[in-house]
Amino acid sequence: MRVNLAFALLGAVVVFALPSASLAKDPPNPNDPCSVHGRDACATTGVGSYSQSPYGIRWFGDYRRAVAGEAQTFCLDLGYWYPSAGYRFRAVAPGGLRNRENEPVSLGSQQRMAYAIWADGRTNDPKRQAAVMLYVHSLMGDARPGEVDPARVHPALVPLVEQLARDASRYHGPYRIEVRLPDRLAPGKQITATVRVLSATGTPLPDLALSLSAEGAALSGGARSNASGVATVTLTPSGAEAVRLTVKGTVASTLPKVYAPTVPAAARNGQRLAAPASEILSDTFSASVAKVRIGVASVATPAAVLVGEAGGDRVRITGPLHDTVTWKAFGPFPSPGAIRCSRAPAAGGSFEAAGPGDYATAAVSFERPGWYVYKETIAETAAHESVSTPCTDAHERVRVEVQPRVRTLVSLARVEPSAVVSDRLVVGGLLDQAVIVQVALYGPYPEADAIDCAGKPAWTGSVAVPKDGEYTTTPLVLKTPGFYVYRESIPAQGFVRAVQTACADRAETTVAVGHPKIVTRVSAQQTHPGASISDRAVVSGLGVLTASVRVDLWGPFATRGGIECSGTPHWTGSFLARGDGTYTTAPVQLSRAGFYVYQESIAQGAGSEAFTAPCAERLETAVARAQPRVATLASAEVVLPGATLFDRMEVSGLGVTHAAIGIQLFGPFASRAAMRCTGRPFWSGRVYAGGDGEVRSPPVRVRKVGFYTFRERVLGTALISEHTAQCAVDVETALARPLIITGRGDTTRSVAAKATPLAPARVRLPSVGIDAPISPAGIDVPHGILGVPPNIHRTAWWADGSAPGARTGAVLIAGHVDSAAGGAGSFFRLHEARAGQRVEIETAGGRTLAYRVVSVRNYLKRDLPARVYSRRGPPRLVLVTCGGPFEEATRHYRDNVVLTAVPD
Repeated sequence: MRVNLAFALLGAVVVFALPSASLAKDPPNPNDPCSVHGRDACATTGVGSYSQSPYGIRWFGDYRRAVAGEAQTFCLDLGYWYPSAGYRFRAVAPGGLRNRENEPVSLGSQQRMAYAIWADGRTNDPKRQAAVMLYVHSLMGDARPGEVDPARVHPALVPLVEQLARDASRYHGPYRIEVRLPDRLAPGKQITATVRVLSATGTPLPDLALSLSAEGAALSGGARSNASGVATVTLTPSGAEAVRLTVKGTVASTLPKVYAPTVPAAARNGQRLAAPASEILSDTFSASVAKVRIGVASVATPAAVLVGEAGGDRVRITGPLHDTVTWKAFGPFPSPGAIRCSRAPAAGGSFEAAGPGDYATAAVSFERPGWYVYKETIAETAAHESVSTPCTDAHERVRVEVQPRVRTLVSLARVEPSAVVSDRLVVGGLLDQAVIVQVALYGPYPEADAIDCAGKPAWTGSVAVPKDGEYTTTPLVLKTPGFYVYRESIPAQGFVRAVQTACADRAETTVAVGHPKIVTRVSAQQTHPGASISDRAVVSGLGVLTASVRVDLWGPFATRGGIECSGTPHWTGSFLARGDGTYTTAPVQLSRAGFYVYQESIAQGAGSEAFTAPCAERLETAVARAQPRVATLASAEVVLPGATLFDRMEVSGLGVTHAAIGIQLFGPFASRAAMRCTGRPFWSGRVYAGGDGEVRSPPVRVRKVGFYTFRERVLGTALISEHTAQCAVDVETALARPLIITGRGDTTRSVAAKATPLAPARVRLPSVGIDAPISPAGIDVPHGILGVPPNIHRTAWWADGSAPGARTGAVLIAGHVDSAAGGAGSFFRLHEARAGQRVEIETAGGRTLAYRVVSVRNYLKRDLPARVYSRRGPPRLVLVTCGGPFEEATRHYRDNVVLTAVPD
């Protein structure tokens, strides 16, 4: 084949820069009549491309229109004339193929060539057709070095040629058909056969269309091998005759189909052509068919039924059965060992099987208890053997049972302690099956709602029941009060199913009536208002019954003889008595003095009779006697003479009991030490308390200077203890304050008081030159003044005030400002003191206390602040003298000078 065209691949023209001179071996006559400038002028080139080779331009592809009746052909001789339709190509006998060097082409090469041309040479793909042409010439063995090297033509052809070579080596002919069938075929039983077409190397051909036909069997399934070269076909033998399976397929011819030109000049100089060729591969396979063994497996369902209920048999057929299945049910039998299938059946029928699957017999209603068994039978036919299920198959058995019914009724719903009780049984549904009925009596329970039939029964027994009918249990005497319930049961026995009556059935419940009694005792027979009492109740006669106990507390009554249990109780409560035992009521606080009595009662209930305890039982009676206490507080600590006083009394211990309180006011006294609650009081009166709380006395005007003290007495009665308060209690004491008269023309009297180690002995105020001794002093009651010593150089400490170092109150020290006869007194310069200055007090025990002045003020004597006498409030030092203008008419200074200092 001599050409001078470039090889075009994938739509592009590739030109190799090679020598233009041809190095190819020339045919006897190199003048190719179909070549014009190296190209085919006879219009026989097909799909492919021209390309420059080491030996000139070559056509890489197939030829078409050169051989009549062949769509594609491939040249076998390199360097010879292009083919022409006028060369009258004729087929050459297969075998004995030689190249132009007269060298034989091996049989294997011819087989691979035939497969490659058939499998891959029938496309319109230029690449694939070029690859087939290169592979064919590689098998011919007539190419010069590099002349058919795909890498020199185009690298893209290399993998295609390699794939062609691999496929041709694996899949070339000659071919054979392999069919695999099961060893045993049965009529109507579907099987699957596998079909493979094997190459000369034994490799299955993939994706190969097959034509299948069968005799003696229905055929279905695939007709093309899969990627693994396997095709499957489903066969169902139609009878006992042999099955014949014929398989056909079109494969590549074993040897190439070669054409040679017959025109003399072309026969010597023209190239030969090879065309794709195929052959029909066919083979028939046969297998024998035996009678089918039909499998029958059945299960009675349900396995146990009650008399009158329906049951059936579930039958599973395996095998190609299309026939009638007969079934029979035999029974009843007393035991599985007694089952026989030789007598007349209790029921029977048939159904049509339409192949393998699950079937069900018609429903059968069993009317008698006992064991039954199903049996299925299939008659023999030309296609299958006969088969019967065994009579002893445990899966085919049905147990038919009876369900007994038990209705019961207790003989008495309420039972007195001496009466007997029993239970009546009405049994049905046995169908002459004898049973033993177990009877249990549960109890006692505290109430009907507490019945639970748990634990050990109070009594058990049994009743023999040979057949349906009415029966009675053994009579019993119930000794313990409470609720009881009968419960009957029939255990599973023979063909009798178990049954048990319901627990707590009202018709099965009786109560042994309780006759309760209550013995009680109050927690305290002697008590007082504000205290709480309760009652201890010992309940008997209930057994385990539950009862609500009403508790009434009656009172208060003025006398024990006046007690009665009627009207509205002081308090009502209840407790739940859970059977016999000791119970304590809720505590009740008594608010008023008097006699109280508890009374318990139980109303008639479902399980007990009524009970009411007697009224005014001595052990149930408590007397609350008031033990009053009075905490008092005088209305003021210090008042001006002529002011009024009253007493605040906080009364306790009465509750809400009314009581009379006598009040006495004693005074005036010169000192606290002098106070007494004897003799005739300054004033007396009476108030009435409506119970615990505050009571005030009427106001009393006190005109004289001095100490006054209240004393109270709660008047006693049969229910109120008398109480007298202490005398001269500090909070009950008030001072009608005296004047402080310490100036020129004043006349004072010394009222001595007892000195103690805490008493101040000397006062110093260095900033104004004060340094004076101190004497204890009391009140000059007749003159209404503080008893300051007449010596104007001594000062007076009010001994009933606070002492130096006390945590509360005023330390009151009074001193003379001057005297008409003696001149300047100890506190002459007191008014010159200023805030912040230091004051020192030296006590009789030798201790020195320092104070810091906070104020110096003048007050009219009648307006002298009460706080200078007060023992309450923060600790402080108060120095007092006279000041202001001197009034000739009264011969007194008008004012008092008051210095206040606090501890430093």
